[in-house]
Amino acid sequence: MSELPEKPDLDWLRKQAKRSLAELRKTNPAAKLAEAQFEMAKQYGFPSWRALKAHVDSLTLDGQLFEAAKTGDIARLTSLLDEHPEKLQARSKPYEWTLLHQAAEKGHLAIVDLLLKRGLDPNTREKGDDTYAMHWAAAAGHLDVVRRLAAAGGDVIGEGDDHGLGLIGWATGWDGCDDEAHKSIADFLISRGARHNIISAISLNSADEVRKLVAADPSVLQSRMSRNENNRTPLHYAVMKERPQMVALLVELGADPLAVDGMGQPIAIQATTPDIDRPVMEKIRALTSAELLSAERGSRRVRGGLLDLVASLALGDWDAATRLVRDSPELLAPNGPGKGALHLMAKRGAVSAVKWLLDHGADPNALWAHWDADVTALHLAAWHDHADVVRSLLAAGADPTIKDNRHDADAIGWAEFFGRAEIAEILKKR
Repeated sequence: MSELPEKPDLDWLRKQAKRSLAELRKTNPAAKLAEAQFEMAKQYGFPSWRALKAHVDSLTLDGQLFEAAKTGDIARLTSLLDEHPEKLQARSKPYEWTLLHQAAEKGHLAIVDLLLKRGLDPNTREKGDDTYAMHWAAAAGHLDVVRRLAAAGGDVIGEGDDHGLGLIGWATGWDGCDDEAHKSIADFLISRGARHNIISAISLNSADEVRKLVAADPSVLQSRMSRNENNRTPLHYAVMKERPQMVALLVELGADPLAVDGMGQPIAIQATTPDIDRPVMEKIRALTSAELLSAERGSRRVRGGLLDLVASLALGDWDAATRLVRDSPELLAPNGPGKGALHLMAKRGAVSAVKWLLDHGADPNALWAHWDADVTALHLAAWHDHADVVRSLLAAGADPTIKDNRHDADAIGWAEFFGRAEIAEILKKR
């Protein structure tokens, strides 16, 4: 095991890791930087690159300042700032958080008070998501910190962040923002002049706010979230957040059921339960029904696509699905236009639809581009904890050892990573 230099420098370690990567790629062209970093961390006796980085950071003055702000050690932070007052404006790498960002995100009100009294500006933005400290306090559910920052002149609107959500969006739009603490933050922000946007209104299941927003500007139904969220539409978002009332309302108000996100994925890709997007599927089926009737009247083949098949299956319209596949057998061809139907049905846990597709020739081992990774239906069923779907796929010959092309993990790895113990055991037995 090697010893770190007396005054280790993180930039030097990063450069060393890149050199190690170059060596690794001589024997393994697919090697990634994370592998080289991990090997370097082990070389110095640390279990991970993150642990090595945290240790090196703790040895620097800036590292000690940010650690004190992170842990709420007000005595330590006070002492360090008394000794080094010029470090009040310190920024952390790589996103240039201020000490105020660090303390606010962790909810340390006393630290926030200390930093504000010493002159830190609550409206200073970091350079990752272009946010104030208040964005992070709101996202973490710290109402007391949000109030304190607002009282110190903090901007409660917070527009211009990289996600385009504003403060009210950060208070309501992330995973875990469904509790009373986050709703209270949204109420406080509104009391200080903030206004709902379509994302925050959907997040809070506020039908009145959604109707007001659409009445004032119908184009919000076709608006797009930022590139960080794959340019989803509000309807994509409502399905992803499992807001059935909002899904129905958005469809009623005229949202496009055929809209795709920035990666070309339909709304159905967000569904992880069978009925969450039912109003969307019903709208698509109405279009499919018109095509079926037109084809019958004209004595011609039905012209159907992926979403026609998906909607029919999602709604249990086996007759329509049968006719689509009969008239367009290429739908279920290995690289046909219906590729992905099995994956979408597996992801939502639609066991009957999965069995129907397998009975009609769908390949249980086909890879399909799900966002940024080519995966099997088994990967998606394991991820979303659909044990019956996993069993059906295995019974049809699904191979649990096939790896995705981004994380280099098979369905067993996905099940273990997402904590699906039952499914991991089912897959291991195969």
